[in-house]
Amino acid sequence: MVDSGKFTQALMNLCKNAVEAMPQGGTLTVKGYNSGGQVTLEVCDTGVGIPEGVDIFEPFITTKPEGTGLGLPIARQIIAGHGGTLNYVSELEKGTTFIISLPVKSSVD
Repeated sequence: MVDSGKFTQALMNLCKNAVEAMPQGGTLTVKGYNSGGQVTLEVCDTGVGIPEGVDIFEPFITTKPEGTGLGLPIARQIIAGHGGTLNYVSELEKGTTFIISLPVKSSVD
């Protein structure tokens, strides 16, 4: 169970960032799967990637020419509030994948 409004905010932020990371176009892919008591969502882009050494989850840090640098910290906070994690892997000029992992709770919990 998730708060649909907050979770949508986090997911839309990741998708918006992915689109903005591909100014010349590219591919945005969202995948979801259930594995080992976890639901995992991946938001993948074929954009510019994130430079090493930049803490993108630090408030007010941004790699974009415009933006507040608050979207990713807020997304991470929302996901953590649901007992989950938000991580990423990135390669310059090849793209970034954000990985949301959420615990699955049975209906008897």
